[in-house]
Amino acid sequence: MQRADATLEIDSPTAISTFRSLAARAERPVTETADSLTIALPRGSLTVTPDGAGTRLRLDSPDAVALQLARDLLAERLAEHGVVPRWQEDLAGRQPGNQSRATVVSARRLSPNYSRVVMEGPDLARFAEGGLHFRLLFGPEGAGWPETDASGATRWPGGMTAWHRPVYTTRAIERAGAAARMTFDVFRHEGGRVTDWCDRIAPGTEIAMTGPGGGGIPEMAGWMGLVGDETAMPVMIRILEAMPADTRGEAVLFVPEAADIQPVRHPEGVSLRWVLRGGDETPLAALKALSVPAADRYVFFAGEKAQALDARAWLPEQGLQKGEFVSAAYWS
Repeated sequence: MQRADATLEIDSPTAISTFRSLAARAERPVTETADSLTIALPRGSLTVTPDGAGTRLRLDSPDAVALQLARDLLAERLAEHGVVPRWQEDLAGRQPGNQSRATVVSARRLSPNYSRVVMEGPDLARFAEGGLHFRLLFGPEGAGWPETDASGATRWPGGMTAWHRPVYTTRAIERAGAAARMTFDVFRHEGGRVTDWCDRIAPGTEIAMTGPGGGGIPEMAGWMGLVGDETAMPVMIRILEAMPADTRGEAVLFVPEAADIQPVRHPEGVSLRWVLRGGDETPLAALKALSVPAADRYVFFAGEKAQALDARAWLPEQGLQKGEFVSAAYWS
């Protein structure tokens, strides 16, 4: 468990009232006593208590990644109110807890519309757990990597808006203690910044990423239904390869060309159908054609934002409950 403590130079009734409002706006559960307030964060908690004429804050998180995300969010919210926390230790100039550095091992054209990048680093093993996704960091020309300020919050050279932080899926990972070798695939598109980067990046180049984030491998049901467009192929393959051998279900994956089809390990009871773009079938139509059973089921749809929103509305109409499906927007 990771912990961080800070004080605020405002009275505790004002601070507690402010944090109560912030928690309500974010729909986060709150526990209150006579003189304290605790907000349940996505991973960890924030406790607000009196400290003389001021206020004390305590962050508790399960790991350094969660603590970094909590610090960054807290600093952002307090700045909106013109408040600066005073932390117990000076953390300026450190590598943020949710950031990792890695070295490119290889980058190659995998197929007409996909590139594959392999990287390795001393602390990448943590990307094998939790969320399936991470963000690559592309900053302004000549900028160094982000570091923490005195409060431990992430300081972005040139400002966060100057950084391109695209999301990718960990396609495969091989651990060796805390170190690991990670593979991810990039869907190529003309003029894309990462597409161009894949074509010129050299082995040995240092890169940085944050994460892991997003959803993890879903809870496996007896029947699994997967539908994904070109951008979702890496996550769909990751889920297919993680399925228990006795899983049943259907998977429909869209690709631009036949040469983009990849070999995929998956249970015999899960049918895998590849669809080439250019025909009449859309991912949403493929979703509606699945033969979803009445129970012990899970559906995962991922693709363009408008279709993902339509799928998110349509699936409950078919009787699927929260926890039985995910509809993710990967682009718009």
